[in-house]
Amino acid sequence: MNAFFAYVARMKYIRRWGLMRNSFPENDAEHTLQTVMIAHGLAVIREKVFNEPCDAEHCGMLALYHDAGEVFTGDMPTPVKYFTEELHEKYAQIEDAARQRLLSTLPKELQETYRPYVADMEKDPLWPLAKAADVLSAFLKCAEEKQAGNTEFEEAYRTTKKKLENLKLKEVDWFMEHFAGSFLLTLDELNKM
Repeated sequence: MNAFFAYVARMKYIRRWGLMRNSFPENDAEHTLQTVMIAHGLAVIREKVFNEPCDAEHCGMLALYHDAGEVFTGDMPTPVKYFTEELHEKYAQIEDAARQRLLSTLPKELQETYRPYVADMEKDPLWPLAKAADVLSAFLKCAEEKQAGNTEFEEAYRTTKKKLENLKLKEVDWFMEHFAGSFLLTLDELNKM
Protein backbone atom coordinates (compact mmCIF):
# COMPACT_ATOMS: atom_id res chain seq x y z
CA MET A 1 0.00 0.00 0.00
CA ASN A 2 1.24 3.51 -0.84
CA ALA A 3 0.38 6.67 1.07
CA PHE A 4 1.29 9.51 -1.35
CA PHE A 5 -2.23 10.67 -2.18
CA ALA A 6 -3.44 10.18 1.40
CA TYR A 7 -0.61 12.44 2.60
CA VAL A 8 -1.30 15.10 -0.03
CA ALA A 9 -5.01 15.03 0.86
CA ARG A 10 -4.01 16.03 4.40
CA MET A 11 -2.97 19.48 3.19
CA LYS A 12 -6.48 20.59 4.13
CA TYR A 13 -5.51 20.17 7.80
CA ILE A 14 -2.46 22.45 7.64
CA ARG A 15 -3.35 25.93 8.78
CA ARG A 16 -1.47 28.84 7.24
CA TRP A 17 -0.54 32.17 8.87
CA GLY A 18 -0.25 30.45 12.26
CA LEU A 19 1.23 33.41 14.15
CA MET A 20 -1.44 35.87 13.01
CA ARG A 21 -5.08 36.51 13.82
CA ASN A 22 -7.05 35.61 10.70
CA SER A 23 -10.47 36.92 9.72
CA PHE A 24 -10.60 34.16 7.11
CA PRO A 25 -8.65 31.04 8.09
CA GLU A 26 -6.76 29.45 5.22
CA ASN A 27 -5.31 25.97 4.85
CA ASP A 28 -2.60 24.63 2.54
CA ALA A 29 -5.12 22.98 0.20
CA GLU A 30 -7.00 26.26 -0.36
CA HIS A 31 -3.75 28.17 -0.86
CA THR A 32 -2.50 25.51 -3.29
CA LEU A 33 -5.63 25.67 -5.43
CA GLN A 34 -5.28 29.42 -5.77
CA THR A 35 -1.54 29.14 -6.45
CA VAL A 36 -2.14 26.59 -9.23
CA MET A 37 -4.78 28.81 -10.86
CA ILE A 38 -2.47 31.82 -10.72
CA ALA A 39 0.61 29.90 -11.94
CA HIS A 40 -1.37 28.60 -14.90
CA GLY A 41 -2.65 32.12 -15.52
CA LEU A 42 0.83 33.66 -15.39
CA ALA A 43 2.03 31.13 -17.96
CA VAL A 44 -0.96 31.87 -20.20
CA ILE A 45 -0.21 35.60 -19.85
CA ARG A 46 3.41 34.93 -20.87
CA GLU A 47 2.22 33.06 -23.96
CA LYS A 48 -0.81 35.09 -25.05
CA VAL A 49 0.03 38.62 -23.91
CA PHE A 50 3.82 38.62 -24.30
CA ASN A 51 3.98 36.10 -27.16
CA GLU A 52 6.56 33.87 -25.52
CA PRO A 53 6.12 30.08 -25.70
CA CYS A 54 5.13 28.69 -22.32
CA ASP A 55 3.66 25.40 -21.10
CA ALA A 56 0.86 26.61 -18.83
CA GLU A 57 -0.17 23.12 -17.72
CA HIS A 58 3.39 22.26 -16.69
CA CYS A 59 3.63 25.53 -14.76
CA GLY A 60 0.40 24.69 -12.97
CA MET A 61 1.76 21.26 -12.06
CA LEU A 62 4.89 22.84 -10.56
CA ALA A 63 2.60 24.88 -8.31
CA LEU A 64 0.37 21.92 -7.42
CA TYR A 65 2.90 20.26 -5.14
CA HIS A 66 4.89 23.35 -4.09
CA ASP A 67 3.84 23.06 -0.41
CA ALA A 68 3.07 19.32 -0.32
CA GLY A 69 6.09 18.59 1.88
CA GLU A 70 4.33 20.55 4.61
CA VAL A 71 2.27 17.43 5.34
CA PHE A 72 5.37 16.44 7.35
CA THR A 73 6.60 19.83 8.56
CA GLY A 74 3.50 21.98 8.89
CA ASP A 75 3.55 25.55 7.62
CA MET A 76 6.55 27.34 9.07
CA PRO A 77 5.60 31.01 9.62
CA THR A 78 7.74 33.40 7.56
CA PRO A 79 9.08 35.33 10.59
CA VAL A 80 10.35 32.06 12.05
CA LYS A 81 11.70 30.74 8.74
CA TYR A 82 13.75 33.91 8.21
CA PHE A 83 14.59 34.62 11.88
CA THR A 84 18.28 34.01 11.16
CA GLU A 85 20.18 33.01 8.03
CA GLU A 86 21.28 29.81 9.76
CA LEU A 87 17.68 28.91 10.62
CA HIS A 88 16.58 29.66 7.05
CA GLU A 89 19.28 27.37 5.64
CA LYS A 90 18.37 24.62 8.11
CA TYR A 91 14.68 24.91 7.26
CA ALA A 92 15.51 24.63 3.53
CA GLN A 93 17.21 21.32 4.34
CA ILE A 94 14.15 20.20 6.32
CA GLU A 95 11.85 21.15 3.41
CA ASP A 96 14.03 19.17 1.00
CA ALA A 97 14.00 16.13 3.30
CA ALA A 98 10.20 16.36 3.60
CA ARG A 99 9.83 16.49 -0.19
CA GLN A 100 12.10 13.47 -0.59
CA ARG A 101 10.11 11.60 2.04
CA LEU A 102 6.84 12.41 0.29
CA LEU A 103 8.29 11.23 -3.04
CA SER A 104 9.29 7.96 -1.38
CA THR A 105 5.64 7.24 -0.54
CA LEU A 106 4.98 6.61 -4.24
CA PRO A 107 5.61 3.23 -5.88
CA LYS A 108 9.11 3.14 -7.41
CA GLU A 109 7.70 3.03 -10.96
CA LEU A 110 5.91 6.40 -10.40
CA GLN A 111 8.63 8.30 -8.55
CA GLU A 112 10.51 9.65 -11.58
CA THR A 113 7.28 10.97 -13.09
CA TYR A 114 6.48 12.91 -9.91
CA ARG A 115 10.05 13.93 -9.01
CA PRO A 116 10.03 17.17 -11.10
CA TYR A 117 6.90 18.36 -9.27
CA VAL A 118 7.38 17.02 -5.75
CA ALA A 119 11.12 17.23 -5.14
CA ASP A 120 12.94 19.06 -7.96
CA MET A 121 10.54 21.86 -8.93
CA GLU A 122 13.04 24.59 -8.14
CA LYS A 123 15.31 23.28 -10.94
CA ASP A 124 12.64 23.88 -13.59
CA PRO A 125 12.89 26.97 -15.86
CA LEU A 126 9.20 27.73 -15.15
CA TRP A 127 9.70 27.63 -11.37
CA PRO A 128 10.00 31.44 -11.10
CA LEU A 129 6.43 31.77 -12.44
CA ALA A 130 5.12 29.09 -10.08
CA LYS A 131 6.93 30.69 -7.13
CA ALA A 132 5.57 34.10 -8.15
CA ALA A 133 2.08 32.60 -8.05
CA ASP A 134 2.78 31.44 -4.49
CA VAL A 135 3.74 35.00 -3.49
CA LEU A 136 0.74 36.42 -5.36
CA SER A 137 -1.57 34.10 -3.45
CA ALA A 138 -0.03 35.29 -0.16
CA PHE A 139 -0.41 38.92 -1.27
CA LEU A 140 -4.08 38.39 -2.15
CA LYS A 141 -4.66 36.81 1.27
CA CYS A 142 -3.07 39.84 2.93
CA ALA A 143 -5.17 42.21 0.80
CA GLU A 144 -8.34 40.29 1.73
CA GLU A 145 -7.50 40.48 5.44
CA LYS A 146 -6.63 44.17 5.17
CA GLN A 147 -9.90 44.83 3.32
CA ALA A 148 -11.73 43.15 6.21
CA GLY A 149 -10.12 45.62 8.61
CA ASN A 150 -7.59 43.19 10.02
CA THR A 151 -4.56 45.39 10.72
CA GLU A 152 -2.61 42.29 11.73
CA PHE A 153 -1.79 41.83 8.02
CA GLU A 154 -0.56 45.39 7.27
CA GLU A 155 3.14 44.53 7.40
CA ALA A 156 2.70 41.22 5.56
CA TYR A 157 0.78 43.12 2.85
CA ARG A 158 3.62 45.62 2.43
CA THR A 159 6.38 43.00 2.40
CA THR A 160 4.63 40.65 -0.04
CA LYS A 161 3.80 43.57 -2.34
CA LYS A 162 7.46 44.63 -2.27
CA LYS A 163 8.52 41.03 -2.91
CA LEU A 164 6.26 40.92 -5.99
CA GLU A 165 7.70 44.20 -7.27
CA ASN A 166 11.24 42.93 -6.75
CA LEU A 167 10.54 39.85 -8.87
CA LYS A 168 10.51 42.12 -11.93
CA LEU A 169 8.30 39.67 -13.82
CA LYS A 170 6.16 41.29 -16.50
CA GLU A 171 3.55 38.54 -16.10
CA VAL A 172 3.15 39.40 -12.41
CA ASP A 173 2.88 43.12 -13.17
CA TRP A 174 0.23 42.39 -15.80
CA PHE A 175 -1.70 40.16 -13.39
CA MET A 176 -1.55 42.86 -10.70
CA GLU A 177 -2.82 45.50 -13.12
CA HIS A 178 -5.61 43.40 -14.63
CA PHE A 179 -6.77 40.98 -11.90
CA ALA A 180 -5.56 41.78 -8.38
CA GLY A 181 -8.00 44.61 -7.70
CA SER A 182 -11.01 42.43 -8.42
CA PHE A 183 -10.21 40.29 -5.37
CA LEU A 184 -11.27 43.22 -3.18
CA LEU A 185 -14.72 43.54 -4.72
CA THR A 186 -17.93 42.22 -3.26
CA LEU A 187 -19.98 39.67 -5.20
CA ASP A 188 -22.42 42.43 -6.21
CA GLU A 189 -19.55 44.57 -7.45
CA LEU A 190 -18.10 41.64 -9.40
CA ASN A 191 -21.51 41.03 -11.01
CA LYS A 192 -21.56 44.64 -12.26
CA MET A 193 -18.21 44.32 -14.05
